[in-house]
Amino acid sequence: MMRKNLVGLATAALLVGLFGAAQAEDSGSEGPDWDDTTGRLDPAAFAEPPSTSRPHAFWFWNGELTEAELDRQLDEMQANGVEEFFIHPRQGLGGEFGVTENDYYLSTDYFDKVEHVVEQAADRGMKAWLYDDLNWPSGFAGGRTVRGGEVDGRTIEANPTYVPWYLTPIAADVPGGTTYDQPVAAKDREGPVDDELVAAVAYRKAASGTCVTNGEARGVELDGSSARELEPQDGRLSWTAPAGDGWCVVQLVQRPLLNYHPDLEPDEPYVDMLNPKVTEKFIDITHESYAARVGDQFGDTIPGIFNDEPGFYNNFPDGRGGADSRGSVAWTPGFRDYLTHNAGHDLTRDLAALWYDTGSDTTKVRVAYQDALSDRYNEAHTVPLARWADDHGIALISNPLVEEDLGSHRLIQGGSWFEMQREYQLPGMDLIGGLNPSAITPKLNSSVAHLFGRERNLAETFGAFGWDLTMEEMRRTVAWEASGGVDLIDNHAFYYSTDGKRAFESQPSEFFQNTFWPRFHQYADYVGRLTEPARGATPVNPVGVLYPSSSVMATGTPWDVRGFAGNGSALGPVDASWTGTSNALLQGQLDFDYLDELALAGDEDLGVDLEVSKGDLVLRDQRWQTLVMPRADVLSLEALDTIEQMVHSGGTVVAVDGLPSKEADGRDAQLRTRLEALFGTDPLHAQRSQKDHGSGGRAVFLPDRSELADVVRERVTPGVTLAPETSAVRVRHVRRGGDDAFLVVNLSDKSVRTTADFDVAGVPELWNLDTGDRRVAPVYSKSDDSTAVDLDLDPYEAVWVTFRPGAHAPGRTPHLTATNAAEVTEVTDDLRTTLVVEEPGTVYAVGSLGDRQYAAQTEVTDPMEPIALGGDWDFRFDADGASTVTRPLRSWTDLDPDFSGSGVHTREVEVPADFLADGRRIRLDLGDVRELAAVSVNGDAPTPLDARPYVVDVTDRLHPGSNTIEVTVTNTRTNQLEHSPRASGLLGPVKLQPVRVVSLDLQEGAEVTSYELSVDPARTTVLPGGTATVQARIDGVAPDTLAGTLTTQAPDGWTVEPASAPVSLDSDGRRVSHEVPLDVSVPAGTAEGSYEVTVSFSTDGGEPVSRTVTVRVSNAFASWEFDTPGDTEGWSAGNQVSELTVSDGVLGFSATGGDPYVVGPNVDVDLAGGAVVEITMDSSVSGQGQLFWATTDGGFAESRSGRFDTVAGTGTYRVPIPAQAAGLRQLRLDPLSGTGDLAVQAIRVLPAG
Repeated sequence: MMRKNLVGLATAALLVGLFGAAQAEDSGSEGPDWDDTTGRLDPAAFAEPPSTSRPHAFWFWNGELTEAELDRQLDEMQANGVEEFFIHPRQGLGGEFGVTENDYYLSTDYFDKVEHVVEQAADRGMKAWLYDDLNWPSGFAGGRTVRGGEVDGRTIEANPTYVPWYLTPIAADVPGGTTYDQPVAAKDREGPVDDELVAAVAYRKAASGTCVTNGEARGVELDGSSARELEPQDGRLSWTAPAGDGWCVVQLVQRPLLNYHPDLEPDEPYVDMLNPKVTEKFIDITHESYAARVGDQFGDTIPGIFNDEPGFYNNFPDGRGGADSRGSVAWTPGFRDYLTHNAGHDLTRDLAALWYDTGSDTTKVRVAYQDALSDRYNEAHTVPLARWADDHGIALISNPLVEEDLGSHRLIQGGSWFEMQREYQLPGMDLIGGLNPSAITPKLNSSVAHLFGRERNLAETFGAFGWDLTMEEMRRTVAWEASGGVDLIDNHAFYYSTDGKRAFESQPSEFFQNTFWPRFHQYADYVGRLTEPARGATPVNPVGVLYPSSSVMATGTPWDVRGFAGNGSALGPVDASWTGTSNALLQGQLDFDYLDELALAGDEDLGVDLEVSKGDLVLRDQRWQTLVMPRADVLSLEALDTIEQMVHSGGTVVAVDGLPSKEADGRDAQLRTRLEALFGTDPLHAQRSQKDHGSGGRAVFLPDRSELADVVRERVTPGVTLAPETSAVRVRHVRRGGDDAFLVVNLSDKSVRTTADFDVAGVPELWNLDTGDRRVAPVYSKSDDSTAVDLDLDPYEAVWVTFRPGAHAPGRTPHLTATNAAEVTEVTDDLRTTLVVEEPGTVYAVGSLGDRQYAAQTEVTDPMEPIALGGDWDFRFDADGASTVTRPLRSWTDLDPDFSGSGVHTREVEVPADFLADGRRIRLDLGDVRELAAVSVNGDAPTPLDARPYVVDVTDRLHPGSNTIEVTVTNTRTNQLEHSPRASGLLGPVKLQPVRVVSLDLQEGAEVTSYELSVDPARTTVLPGGTATVQARIDGVAPDTLAGTLTTQAPDGWTVEPASAPVSLDSDGRRVSHEVPLDVSVPAGTAEGSYEVTVSFSTDGGEPVSRTVTVRVSNAFASWEFDTPGDTEGWSAGNQVSELTVSDGVLGFSATGGDPYVVGPNVDVDLAGGAVVEITMDSSVSGQGQLFWATTDGGFAESRSGRFDTVAGTGTYRVPIPAQAAGLRQLRLDPLSGTGDLAVQAIRVLPAG
């Protein structure tokens, strides 16, 4: 059973003893390059990861550069475990933020500094990666691609036609028999970038209605077969519609995109991604200039170059392209001819189908346009860049914009995500603004790598996470990314300077300006160990998930497909199914790759040789046993060919949420007929179905995702199965040279105890990411083809579980198969085991050596009562002149809300001699810490603690009598820089907790029957008339079957379903677990208060064990009524508000500037059913309010907020929080957007509805 990493002197010595016996292979003296293929798992490289596996620094060059300061910062990086960095020119470059960067970028002095840093990197053995532009997106060369300028002493000519272009529709209704006479809708812009009419086409309306809605070209269905192109004369269009039906004239006008500017560049135009001459010029300005200066280091000190977020910004979701380009599509001068050549006919005259339903060819036209757009984008932009990089021996890195939804893939990347990524040697992604574990970004990025045979993929991470980013959140985030297949972490960002506005440009800096920087080396080691086992490995993902390219290209119109702003009634359900299906599989530990529909179709644009073999989809050394199809409204027959072949040769396809009804080339009837034959249900009226085919093949349609994981698990070798099940764990399986490695990650803020049954036979090892040590898993059981390992994961913990054939003698490795101890510290060759026990009672161990079984048990009577360290502590800020105050533990923000740094908490504690009795270990449990802790006992060297659990073994540091405990806590810089009074310091409760060390000699033939019962949650809140769900869990062991009955007892009138339940678990000497969900229903008239429900379990003739659930009946999940004068009930002042006061039943304060807010205390509210936050307050002015909520999935963010209109006077405002797996942790109230006086009567968290 894997347990907590207890950091301490004694524990460290113990770990050396336990892990020192294993011999590590020699990893060599030099770290491999980023793309090296590796052999078997290397314990030495895991313990000391090479630089390529450690985090890379996204180094913002955002100040006045000097060689001395650049050298000093390189020293800082190396001293803290960072050996590779990206040179990223950024706002503020050259000295003055927002003023000097464009002129200084690509100047001679700039290249002098680049050359100096590359030389320094070469001398130090570091790697210097390049970034191909100023700020982002890539392509505009700091403005020089369009406006020209100076580049390292040479002059670049301007070309104003190199701006982006778009095609926009201008429509008009024309009644039958009337004349349409209008000027061409093209503006004269007094320069070389005038508008131009590309085509004007008249269509007969297929029904009554208008083709102009709110001034936009959309509305009634048009008859595509009636299309008539109109020719302008002298700048006008004149045409008489035939009598009878109404008509619509659509002018398609080419316009320059002049309103969009690259980020942070309000005066610079962007560039045309569809013009190869633009990319040629961009390469000449940027890449060739780097080559001239540092080209001798390409492929050595300089491994690659970063290409950041190029794409089409004309119809960007947030409207940054301007009102004129809203609803437009990407274009370039001369594109009509390209479309004709690509489609084989004049496609442009049919393009009204992009905005209207034009009949049977609508889907075909949309797919053809997007296909041509993707082809041209690659030909004009990615192919030249990739070939240049390849010719110069470096890697081209991608970082597409807005990976998270299908609509953005169409708007920004042209609709074919995988085709757009094909040419990049190192696929990349970014994670901006906070962690959302339901985002599919890592899986999308790693799937690109797997599909195109790229050995690594990169994640740019932590941009705009805010200065409240903690090391714990960093660890959790990168573990989530790695579980999704990422294996190279790029830390965004290391700021050259945080002076002035720089500190708030995509903050934070994770460099020397951050309070956690002195401990960054520990994080760097952690990241290296997280990614190193996967470097160069083969992914073992049993499931392929269809990426619905045709649906992305053809579903919805440019008016309603708005990417992250919403994808409309057509593409929206497809997108929701895609992300929902992905998460349903991941939450069931069923790992997958996205397989592009174009790959299934054998599309030559993708260049992927996907084949079917024995029912599996096969590509190189990867095999997918089952294909899952989320809802796709459009599918090509060519892709269906492969799907049918897969099923008919013994494979499985599972479609969920809907079946396609439209075919990508207009062959709808054929598609529906073949899908009905495959699934056994009509695609237009699909019902749940399962149809078995020859050779064992199966096609299943599920109308929703509730059964998905179970259905898929039956048809694949899943890699791992958890018992009991939990959605909080992610698992990644890779194979290297015959070795198997499983990364197991707990994404929740709660401990997870489970048994992981791996589909690999062998001796499992646990590889510790914090220490780099490894050990044989102390508790596991084997079968012929699988190995079950007991795991106990702390909040956000990650561990590699590895199987290395030959590393341990089969059948000769002693181990336990079951125990209820908290820890197993040793299992000797003669099956003597040393256990750590946390509570009194029976402790047992069952072991195995070869085919023989052993067991032993004993009673532990030590009560293990802790010493609580409550009361007053001495506290002082670690700052010059700071005084010491004596007070109970609480956030130091009441002393100084803006202080960022360290605070020192000191307390004397009297320790009785018997508390330190032999056989005990003593743990110091700090409880809640914000954010980093360092523990010193009696003046010894401090022990750092970076994340939960904040627990350290202090046995050998204590003595009988008086002891001094000093805890230094370091918070984040958000308090100082963002004036956000985030809770800081040692919050506790703190205690000295004894545990018992027990040794057992296991005896052959001995038998043990033992069981425990737990309930989760042990405390819950329910409304009168409501129902709370509690999980009762039975854990135990028996020689054969663990059988008994679970019973419940509740207050009169309450019901518990089930009231009792039989339990029968096949144990055979292994620890087994079973969960029973209990629905506790409370009568409608129940008074508010706390009640108890008792849950019991016993075997026949055995002693019952019982647990109590405290049920609080309340009209709100959480509430703050402010009825005690002076008590803010945990609410604190945030930004731009006065001191908070409480009197006369109200929380009073004034908003003194823009963006005022107050922050609430920590809460614990289950959001499985959603919630509503009700705010009653009086405001002196009207304005707009906003409520933010932080959950177990992440902190305050726009995506976790709701707005309301504040009215002058008293009002009650209700903000819904959507139902979700995460739990509510904190609220932030922004009552106004400006100044005013506020009086809050109450804030309540209510059930949804």
